[in-house]
Amino acid sequence: MSEAAAIEVRGLRREFRVRQGMFAAPRHVVAVDDVSFSVPAGSVLGVVGESGCGKSTLARLILGLLEPTAGEVLVDGRRLGGMDRRARARLIQPVFQDPFASLNPKRRIRDIVAMPLIAQGAIGREEIGRRVAEALDRVGLSQDQGARFPAQLSGGQRQRVAIARALVLRPRIVVCDEPTSALDVSVQAQILNLLAELRRELGLTYLFISHNLAVVEHIASEVAVMYLGRIVERGESARLFAAPRHPYTRALLASVLTPEPGLGVPDVGLGDTMPDPANIPPGCRFHPRCPVAVPRCAAETPRPATDEAGLVECHLA
Repeated sequence: MSEAAAIEVRGLRREFRVRQGMFAAPRHVVAVDDVSFSVPAGSVLGVVGESGCGKSTLARLILGLLEPTAGEVLVDGRRLGGMDRRARARLIQPVFQDPFASLNPKRRIRDIVAMPLIAQGAIGREEIGRRVAEALDRVGLSQDQGARFPAQLSGGQRQRVAIARALVLRPRIVVCDEPTSALDVSVQAQILNLLAELRRELGLTYLFISHNLAVVEHIASEVAVMYLGRIVERGESARLFAAPRHPYTRALLASVLTPEPGLGVPDVGLGDTMPDPANIPPGCRFHPRCPVAVPRCAAETPRPATDEAGLVECHLA
């Protein structure tokens, strides 16, 4: 692993057994299939793709909320799979999509932020109080707000609480799983600016998972595009948005709605067939929907190719 990489994912795979009835044999659904990447310290990897492509499963594998079928995750060269939960928590923390669902409604804000410190043990009460106050101040919340309950805060304030809770252990990596999708547009901008400021101040490394391409373009240093559990394209953010090489990436960018009146919903040429992780097609898994597919795409699985522009998994790239 490169010395500059804060986190490295190697050959990560996760299968689920799905039953379809009392007498039917269970099927295997591959949610994440041989995913590998590394993220340099202090940078942001944005992961994008349609719902069901494996983004959130990938996040849960990295956080240790799911066990991988194969592969491993390393932080600073150390395997997370071999660590106990407390050691893992000191290195990597999550910020989830819905702040209200991720906060205990019966606990005060300061107690919620203190929970990771209490779970570590061997940290004195005064030190816990000091670090909680520091975390709240860092995300723009007052001590008075720390005495309130989640229901007494706005959606943006609750997400600030979730960020404070993630940062109170001073982790190296923060996994953000759709952290702004439950917020209105004006509050989204505030949270994104806060995350960017905290990254610069604390030297954090983010794995930022979202379906919102505009948000990813704003915050990510590099972007990985997932389709049916695979990363089909990865590259530096500005280059990928300016010159996407995979047909699926081009379709995603073409699907972004425009505020210009009269243009309607864009037709990206993907048809009505939705990807099914329980029935992955042979060859290139995108070929049934690809507007430029050739016979080779249906028969031969493309190999990922890496060059100075990044990675792409397409026969025609």
